[in-house]
Amino acid sequence: MSSLAPDVGLIGENRTVWIDAKYKAHLAEIARRGWRETAEHIREAHRADLHQALAYAALADTERVDTVLLYPHLGPSEAPLPVAVASLTSGKRQVRLVLGALPFGFSTPAERDASIRQWRELLAA
Repeated sequence: MSSLAPDVGLIGENRTVWIDAKYKAHLAEIARRGWRETAEHIREAHRADLHQALAYAALADTERVDTVLLYPHLGPSEAPLPVAVASLTSGKRQVRLVLGALPFGFSTPAERDASIRQWRELLAA
């Protein structure tokens, strides 16, 4: 990696949200098989994604930083979108690492609205 640049940055006075889309099935594979049963090359690539996300957090000098790794949702459309959140605090600074998924498309407007609502609630926290 020659440079560190997330796909989207939302920067406010007290909060920054970095979003980086990952076009690979790592989140679904780990959720399906579990960490220990997932192939080593996938775990290694996933660790690299996590390190990249943590490096994004260091790019912002705001009190709150969310770094979102966004993977494709590969489950049935009615299945809940997988999301995992880890938080850490360093002095006055709060960092959240969010791993989540979105489908490549929506079957219905209601499905789209439910996804948007879930992400709004997650990021509003």
